[in-house]
Amino acid sequence: MSFLKRFLLSEQRDLWLARWYYFSLMGGWGFLFPFINLFYVGLGLSGAQIGTIASTGAVVGLIAAPVWVNEVKKQSNPRLFLQTAMLFSAVFYIVIGQQNAFLPILLFAALQSISGAGILPMADSMAVTVAQANQQGYGGIRLWGSLGWIVTVPFSGWLIERFGFPAGFWGIGLAFVLGAGLLFFIYPQRFASPVSGERLRGGLRLAVQRVLSDRTLLGFALALIFVGFLNSGVIQFENVFLYDLGATKQLISIAGILSAIVELPFMLFADRIIHRYGAHRLMFVSLFINIFLRLVVLSLPAIVTIMAVRFIGGVSFSLYTVSFVGLISERTEAHERGTVLALYTVTIAGLVSIIASPVAGALFDAIGARWLYAFSAAGYVIAALSMWLTRPRKSASVME
Repeated sequence: MSFLKRFLLSEQRDLWLARWYYFSLMGGWGFLFPFINLFYVGLGLSGAQIGTIASTGAVVGLIAAPVWVNEVKKQSNPRLFLQTAMLFSAVFYIVIGQQNAFLPILLFAALQSISGAGILPMADSMAVTVAQANQQGYGGIRLWGSLGWIVTVPFSGWLIERFGFPAGFWGIGLAFVLGAGLLFFIYPQRFASPVSGERLRGGLRLAVQRVLSDRTLLGFALALIFVGFLNSGVIQFENVFLYDLGATKQLISIAGILSAIVELPFMLFADRIIHRYGAHRLMFVSLFINIFLRLVVLSLPAIVTIMAVRFIGGVSFSLYTVSFVGLISERTEAHERGTVLALYTVTIAGLVSIIASPVAGALFDAIGARWLYAFSAAGYVIAALSMWLTRPRKSASVME
């Protein structure tokens, strides 16, 4: 009964709904993301064509994401924008699953990127607001996304083995519809902070100015650029590499949840240590863990190695995810947080992906998957150096 009373309070209710929303959002991605490049390879697409699809999505996404976030700030009911983005993304994912040629896939992937570009920054901004209202950390909400991933990835592997790749596309579509429905019950004010007209007009320009004026945020942006460019090949083709090494789709689905299993406790752990040591230090540690893991696979390329690295990688991913949002939250004000998140998660990532995705695809075609890990390790080394040189001179505090 006491739990029911707490749940009926708006803050507690929104906290649980946000958790289940992340379960459906990340769970939806789990239906498809581990297998999407296997789908493309199965259709006979080359690495360069797969990279072109990712690059095209990045081009339209980096334009669309700030537009989504800025439009949210103007609305009395901004929740509707996130719901609309999810519903359109669901439709386009399902349509992509029905295609069997490069050009139609390229077209619908671009349309999906337009609708989906604003989902993560809008969702993360909402999650931070809900967490702060409940005196909780972002990781306590985000770990439910990892739980959703753990549930859906092996189930999707089983479905795809028996019914083909369209089952995965339908899975993500239905999960996104469910997530959009859950948003109906979260209070609209959790999705954006009221802002003055002057602050509203600034939009992306002010977000860029904020980053350029903050040496730590600028160093973080540079770190993301190098990681995004040099890690692109591993992100795109690691599951293809597993398949080439002899892994079945079911085994690939198991590999896909190993990291998430470790993420569950470490998301909460990261929430606790971020208050003690700060987001910057956590990010720095996560980068060094990733350097080590990439070098391990480069030295010992085997299914068991990748499986072990995926498991250990859950630690670095938890630290990275929580410190990513935490670093931006510490160094921005509430009214600009959503736009800055969009700048980092979509605009910067998209600009890098425009070049990195086709280059990584061409490298995959030319030298194979193994040596992509060497490029990835180099990216993390440069990123760690950038973060070290631009470390905060004193502990940051939340600017609210």
